This record gives sequence, structure tokens and C-alpha cells, in this order.
Amino acid sequence: MARCLLKSMQVPGKYWGEAVKAAVYILNRSPTKSLNGKTPFEAWFGKKPGVKHLRTFGCLAYVKKVGPGVTKLSDRSVPGVFFGYEPGTKGYRVYDPVNNKLMVTRDVIFDEKRGWNWVESSSSQASDPAPFTFRVQYSDEPEQNPTIGNADLTGDSDAEPGSPAAAIPSPATEEGSTPPAAQIQWATPPSGASASSDEAPRRFRTITDLLDTTEEVQDFEYSGFCLSAVGEPKSVEEAMTELCWRQAMQEEMQAIENNKTWDVADLPAKQKAIGLKWVFKVKKDPTGNIVKHKARLVAKGYAQRQGVDFDEVFAPVARIETVRVLLALAAQGGWEVHHMDVKSAFLNGDLTETVFVQQPPGFIVGNGDKVLKLRKALYGLKQAPRAWNSKLDKELVALGFVRSKLEHAVYKRSNKNSFLIVGVYVDDLIISGPNADDITQFKQEMRNKFSMSDLGLLSYYLGIEVKQGDGGITLS
Repeated sequence: MARCLLKSMQVPGKYWGEAVKAAVYILNRSPTKSLNGKTPFEAWFGKKPGVKHLRTFGCLAYVKKVGPGVTKLSDRSVPGVFFGYEPGTKGYRVYDPVNNKLMVTRDVIFDEKRGWNWVESSSSQASDPAPFTFRVQYSDEPEQNPTIGNADLTGDSDAEPGSPAAAIPSPATEEGSTPPAAQIQWATPPSGASASSDEAPRRFRTITDLLDTTEEVQDFEYSGFCLSAVGEPKSVEEAMTELCWRQAMQEEMQAIENNKTWDVADLPAKQKAIGLKWVFKVKKDPTGNIVKHKARLVAKGYAQRQGVDFDEVFAPVARIETVRVLLALAAQGGWEVHHMDVKSAFLNGDLTETVFVQQPPGFIVGNGDKVLKLRKALYGLKQAPRAWNSKLDKELVALGFVRSKLEHAVYKRSNKNSFLIVGVYVDDLIISGPNADDITQFKQEMRNKFSMSDLGLLSYYLGIEVKQGDGGITLS
């Protein structure tokens, strides 16, 4: 079967490993006589596999470009060759023969009737007899060797990030050549900083760049009184020393208890309990004023194992393009656009898997010598977004809404007398329609289902400042 996959799209034989992986993936989802017509996937997991995502091996695939390097006039996709499916995700494996790079992403458009021109590609690489190797890049992989300003960081790869900054000498000026730029001095991170595998690569800025982008304070009179910036606690012990954070933690625990998120239970044999941690965040409005001190109890989802603690994890959200279309539709019709937020949304999601967690730091539930068996999702669990989205979808359908087939984060409810459209981004809802009474009625229906925050007319959403008035809707 692997040979057929290679020959069907004239893929070179050196990619036989990718063909074998794709063949195994397909065979596991194909009926077999040895299992009485069942698929190996169904025999193992107890449910029939989905096959809508299957594509032709070796066909052309166009991967969506993401990141800060994409300009308005640059290409929006990178052509490549479809090489199969990434285990543990819903991503496709797409190989870029030009850059010798394997990409894993979900944002792909396939042309299954065409294949890559391997003859032209091989002739251009004939002069390079280097061994065949490539690296895998995931769609959320941070940019390597970033360039800041006009300087290139790759030239001094041996320098340690924590070492003192040194001036980079410039070459001597030749006769008739343009004088070189001034020596560059780098602003380095603190010497005590340490890189972590969970962090993105550190960025560096030149001192000149820092000074050019900083405004000088004029006519400043020092009064002898200084207020330090409001910080976020680094640990539970530090948070317990401040009243605002203690109240935030108690509110979170009360919301969890009211939602009946867990039951006190004994940990079964050969079962591991997932740890919990607190995450603290100071929420501010667009002008920088403090709105709320937020404490969130989060599960350490990185300890979960697929097939044991979770299965499916994908949950749709409204794309920024969809939000702009909804606002344009409302502006054209002269409709109001309202904003609602679901409080502790993920705590409403019902779990189908059996998950145990440890006692929350700083609090004791029950006698303290037992673990907690989750009935509903917690923030941090890999399946939490999907569980919440499934719950919200069920409730909106019960209220008479129909989900869009092309954009699963958009719902509409219409009849002869009314029309209402709702966009969903995780726990934020944007609501619009020609009748203000319908919007008010929907808000009350949602309050009966969940604990909601009515934010009134939409003013700030996904980094977009929205102004609504008699003259229309303005975005900035």
C-alpha cells in the first residue's frame, strides 16, 4: 500500500517512511475480515472513526502563513506536499521541498488532483549532495533567530544571553563605499534570568532602539512620593498576604463549589491525581485602570495522557474575520451589537472522562487526606475548551439557534418576526439583531442558563476598540 501511495503522485522513494505511516493510519481506519468487518480503531476505542479528514497522499497542499512577517501584499500560503497525519493532534503533515521543512498544521487547503513537480525540484538540488534531513515545524512554533531593527542576531550565536553587552565592531570603511552604521550595543536580559522550555526565545533590542521609542518626560517635578506598579504574586504564599488576592481566591473556590465541580473521593489503585495551581492576573481596561484582581484555579493539564485522561480537545472559536463580518452586517443594518461574558465558563463543561485532581494549594476540601474526582471541567484540562463548547452548543440549540455550517462559532435564530445572530469566542458572546427586545430576551435566557456578565454595548473585543453611534460603527 505504501508503494501505491508513492507511485500515485510520483513521490520519490526516499519518502517511504512517510508513506508507511500514512498507510498504517489508513489501515487502522479500514474494515478488515479478521475483526468481522470492524476497523482496528473501532475495536480498540469502541467507536467508529471519522474519515472526513482523509486526503490524497502526495497531493499539493497550501499551508496558511501566520506570524508577524506576513505583510498585506505577501503570499497568504506556502505550497507543499501532503505527507500524512500527525499523531495526537488534528494536524496534517505537509512537507515544503523548497525549504526542506516539514510543517504540522490544521490550516491547509488541498489540491488533490495535482502533485508536486519533483523533476524540476530534483534538478535544482542536483548540485547539493548533502544527506537528506529536514526539521519539523509546528504551526505555533516561535520564530527562530529573530531580527530586531536592522541588526542580525545570528552573527553572534556563541554569546551567552546573560553576559554583559558588548559593542559589535564595524568593518573599516573602504574608499567610495558608504560609511558603516554606528556600533551596536545590545540590551541584555538580567544576569539571573534562565531560559525555560516553555518560554519563547528571548528578544533583544538595541539601546538606540530603546531610546528612540521612549518619550522623554518634560517638566517633571519630583514630589518625593512614588507608587510602584501593581504586580501579580508569584506564589500562593505571597498572594495570601494581600487581602485583594485572598478575596479573589475565595471567590474562585466559591464558584467551583456552587457549580458542584468535584466530589471528594479516594484515589483508586494505579491511578494518578493531577496537580492544581493558582494563576493570578490583574485585569485592566483600555486606559490602564485596574478593573479586577482575578485568581484562577488551574489543573496541570500537561500531566494528562491521551486515551486515559482525555480524548478529543478541539473547540471552534470565531475568527477575527468573522467578527469583522458580523460588525459590518450590524453597521449596514443599523443594529446594536451587545457583549456578554460567561463567568468561569470552563467550569460549566461536563466531563465524560474520569479525572482525579489533588487538593487545591492553600485550601482543604473535605478532610484533606483524599483527592477530588471531577464532575465538570477545570481550567487547564486539555478537554476543558471542548467540554465548555459542547455545553454551550447544546444550550443554544435548545433555545432555537442553528449553528452555521461554515463557521461553527456563529449561531442564528430567526422567524417571521425576529432575527438574532450570536458570535462565540470561548466565553465571550457578541449579540446583534434588528430588534432590541430580542437581544434583551436572549440575555435573560442566558442568565437562566449560566452566570453571566452583561457588558452592554460592545466597546472592546479581541483587541479591537468598537465605537457605536448614530453614524454607524467605528473600529480602531
